Amino acid sequence: MTRLPAPAGGAPLADLVLLDDALVPREKAVVSAFDRGVLYGESLFETLKVEYGAPCLWERHRDRLAAGCAELGIPVDVGALEDGVRRLLASGPVEHGVLRVQVTGGEQPGGGRGMTAPAEGRRPRIVAACIQTPPPDDDHYAGGVRVVSCAGLLRPSPWLKSGNYLASVRAKAVAESAGAYECVLVTGEPPCVLEGSFSNVLLWDGDVVVSPPEGERLPGVTVGVVLEEAVRAGVPVTMRPIRLGEVAGEGGAAAGLLLTSSLSGVCWCSHLDGAPLRKSVEIAGLLRERLIAREDETRRTWGGE
Repeated sequence: MTRLPAPAGGAPLADLVLLDDALVPREKAVVSAFDRGVLYGESLFETLKVEYGAPCLWERHRDRLAAGCAELGIPVDVGALEDGVRRLLASGPVEHGVLRVQVTGGEQPGGGRGMTAPAEGRRPRIVAACIQTPPPDDDHYAGGVRVVSCAGLLRPSPWLKSGNYLASVRAKAVAESAGAYECVLVTGEPPCVLEGSFSNVLLWDGDVVVSPPEGERLPGVTVGVVLEEAVRAGVPVTMRPIRLGEVAGEGGAAAGLLLTSSLSGVCWCSHLDGAPLRKSVEIAGLLRERLIAREDETRRTWGGE
């Protein structure tokens, strides 16, 4: 695997935050109580894996963020945002970490309140920070992870990576209270799988990788690359509703579940709601390795190679 050298010297990145166009100490990285992100949850964000000073799949995350801002009418200078992120990541060494980039709706023009804001005079805020973290343990991939399901927790506008994240926060709490790694959100009758609290979910029946339809779940950056790589590897891919019952093996053998996310890549699920699932370590490993290769390509592009 190709590795890029980490930047040398500088302050620890956790102590510096990109606020609009400036790098400021963590304690000074504040936004107004009247920011529309605070008042109404009007914000969008991206979470990226950083390795050896470079973010993985940056262009795809950047473009999704820009598209979401355009849909919400939040004017953002994408070039200036990228320049700020580059300065942030160059300010200190990080071998493995998490970069979070957020754009808020800013304060209401004129300082007022209101559910909608005029296009003129809008000043969105940009907030980005990078924190050093350890990579996932190998056991995370070899032995699989346990997941639980939960109904009634749905994200608003699921096609947007929105700062209105309460459903995901509550779902993650459900997982932790059950001693599980992730909580799978389900809806409808019969219940169908949508996504996880922080991940996209794929079904593996031994022959075909199945994804829930677009529009019903977040168009995840990682899952998009994973599905592309599955096709390139000759693995059939389809999009259709995934019934919770078919995963659990009602009337037959249980299927496999795969989770994809920016930070963990691809992992397989060993149990759903306490019941064993199809062992899917091989397909998960294949897709994870191909994903890592794509991530390495984008890190080289970031570094100018």
